[in-house]
Amino acid sequence: MKQILVPLILCAFAIGGGAQTAAYTPPQSPRAKMNFDRDWKFIRDDAPGAEAPGFDDSAWATVSTPHTFNDVDSFRQIISHSGGDRGTYKGLSWYRKHFKLPARLAGNRIFLEFEGMRQAGDIFLNGKRVGLYENGVTAYGLDITGGVQFGNEDNVLAVKVDNRTNYQERATGTTFEWNANDFNPDHGGINRHVWLHVTGKIYQTLPLYYGLESSGVYIHAANFNIAAKSAEVTVDSEVRNASGDRATVELSAVVVDRTGQVRARLAGNSVDMVDGEKTVLNASGALKGARFWSSEDPYLYDVYSILKVDGKVVDADQVVTGFRKTGFKGGAGTGGVYLNDRFVYLKGFAQRSSNEWAGLGQAYPDWMHDYQAQMIRDNHANYIRWMHIAPQRVDSDAADRHGIIQICPAGDKERDVTGRQWEQRLEVMRDTMIYYRNSPSILFWEAGNTVVTVEHMQQMVALRKQWDPDGGRVMGARGNDNVELNTATTPIAEFYGVMIGQDARTDALTGPTAMFRGYSAQRRDRAPLIETEDFRDEGARRFWDDFSPPYFGFKKGPNDTWQYTSESFAVAAVKRYRAYWENRISNPDPAHSKWSGYASIYFSDSDADGRQDSSEVCRVSGKVDAVRLPKEIYFTHRVMQNDRPDLHIVGHWSYPVDRKTVKTVYVIANTESVELFVNGKPAGVNSQPVNGFVFAFPDVEFAPGTLKAVGRNGGKPAAREELTTAGPPAQIKLTPTVNPRGFQADGADVALLDVEVVDAKGQRCPTDDDKVDFTVTGPAVWRGGYNSGKVDSTNNLYLNTECGINRVSVRSTQTAGAITVTASRPGLNSAQVKLVSR
Repeated sequence: MKQILVPLILCAFAIGGGAQTAAYTPPQSPRAKMNFDRDWKFIRDDAPGAEAPGFDDSAWATVSTPHTFNDVDSFRQIISHSGGDRGTYKGLSWYRKHFKLPARLAGNRIFLEFEGMRQAGDIFLNGKRVGLYENGVTAYGLDITGGVQFGNEDNVLAVKVDNRTNYQERATGTTFEWNANDFNPDHGGINRHVWLHVTGKIYQTLPLYYGLESSGVYIHAANFNIAAKSAEVTVDSEVRNASGDRATVELSAVVVDRTGQVRARLAGNSVDMVDGEKTVLNASGALKGARFWSSEDPYLYDVYSILKVDGKVVDADQVVTGFRKTGFKGGAGTGGVYLNDRFVYLKGFAQRSSNEWAGLGQAYPDWMHDYQAQMIRDNHANYIRWMHIAPQRVDSDAADRHGIIQICPAGDKERDVTGRQWEQRLEVMRDTMIYYRNSPSILFWEAGNTVVTVEHMQQMVALRKQWDPDGGRVMGARGNDNVELNTATTPIAEFYGVMIGQDARTDALTGPTAMFRGYSAQRRDRAPLIETEDFRDEGARRFWDDFSPPYFGFKKGPNDTWQYTSESFAVAAVKRYRAYWENRISNPDPAHSKWSGYASIYFSDSDADGRQDSSEVCRVSGKVDAVRLPKEIYFTHRVMQNDRPDLHIVGHWSYPVDRKTVKTVYVIANTESVELFVNGKPAGVNSQPVNGFVFAFPDVEFAPGTLKAVGRNGGKPAAREELTTAGPPAQIKLTPTVNPRGFQADGADVALLDVEVVDAKGQRCPTDDDKVDFTVTGPAVWRGGYNSGKVDSTNNLYLNTECGINRVSVRSTQTAGAITVTASRPGLNSAQVKLVSR
């Protein structure tokens, strides 16, 4: 299928109520950004000659990007500590796209942007090689002005992708250290968005240093007056003159709020530019009545930077950003991270940047990234530390919108390196900074997931000062104490990240490469101390506790490291979280800094390295599983991270009636006391929680009916939860979750379906764990779900429930229509749901 592309017009609409002036409309200019995701032809194989325009790709599959070919073979084999390939395809594949550009775009500059691919790609346009993408991390830009055709002329873009983990950089024969499945799950393909940009001949460049060596627009603020709600905003815009003649170019900018109202007009300078010249122009001005970005109020503005030549607008670019004042302090008293003059305790999770889903891999629609971000905020977390490589653009943007503070790495593999591999790390850090430096939620650049040398940290800090000098961000690393030991009088790192740091002692460092275990008094006043990946243990969702069928606890295998049920996993997490907060609020030891934040490793289970070698198809350290169904530990973190009264009863209240069950009931609460009731009768009061949050009620005998917990502050009820015993399984229930804009027939959208086994009253049966069969009709691709303890469970038309529920997915095609999914099991009433893709 040939795609005719038309430009998207920049616009702003007024929303909300109240008296307003007309919404701001940006001036017309040649600039356009076109979605380039649809109508790719694909084959998972090498196809010699496929770069030729006339190559016959009619038998290939039609796909949309983001796309991965490892959605069908990931999460299917038992994981090992070393990660490994586990049967996933590693090799060559081809993508081809036929497209036409309107004749009216001729004479403009045309650029391609690949947000990323894995790992490398040879890029051809109309049979000619135009680019080589290799680092597998950063966005990449191409100027295809001289090679693209307009009007009725067909263009063919072809990309040969190589996702082998032994891929070597062409120019040097050097591998990329982060190209490994254990630390960076390998979901091969063009697994991020693709865009086509159009500009005039005098234009503001794109923030795509990789490929284009351009830095785009950089927006920053200073001279904050938080009380007066004002700041000075500056726009630095890199401009290129490709007009063929000299021109006097003038920059100005407009700051527009979410209702479309102009909040500031920024005056800029003008520069006389010769043909071929590239320079940075500036515009600045006061922003008054500002809403400053924070986790509680992640307010974003549209900033339009406008170029004029002889009074005529030649370019108008749009950047979405937020403004916030940051502070980074060391010390045992007031040390920590400050936003808008207020201390912010970071609480959240470390997460693989691949951020993959079982059955879908790394390629899934944008709204599902927002879905996860909302789950994190519903958990009262405000912080995510991406691991090893830079996050996907869509995840960074979601963090901006949802108020999630980010630590942003670039590329590494938990070690320092030298030579060309270190140069590669510097390059991806530079490219990452330029691409993401307008993101208000990124406060930290991470130089490495382990210690680096003094020289290397100096180089990383110098990069930050060169490319992000005014963005209110700092550079550091996880486990970077050796940097400070070698520079006893001069601090280099701008924040300290640590792994499992609360267990540490200041004398644990025994050599220049030892993992950091504590922070001495000498260093406590230099920079914030942040836990970046604690509680590395694992616990699968399906094991309730030692008393619940069908497993009655987790039976540890010969190679398993951990032996957790969902209940014990949740309780153990409390001890880890509390240790850091206890340090913050009551640490009397002057030899240690106070913690500024806490991250528990993995928000979701991941197809990466594991610490269990025989039981699971993924690493199950997550607070939710790989289809984002919560474990009990998710609700535990919700309570601990909540500033308001909250509680959660760990587990369920539907034990077998044919056997006596007497157990300890755990209630996680942030209240002063908790009272427990069984069938309305008091079963105990506890005002002495273990580790601050765990209220244990031993020797509670199960009786069908209700289990209720009431948390009290000052003797008054402040939070409560009640569990009810479920009846025998009677029916299946299907609940869809779709794109807020509706299920899109674009070949990339996904509909999620929760499948539950419920009793006659519709209540979930929490100990149900058996197979459900599915049928699907209509224009959709079945992606299924997964069982973390079963091999080859993804993409099948059957799946076991776990704890009475599981989740499956279907992907749309480019054909609109009705899709029917039916779920059944012998002996139960079946369920059916109808979706319509549009």
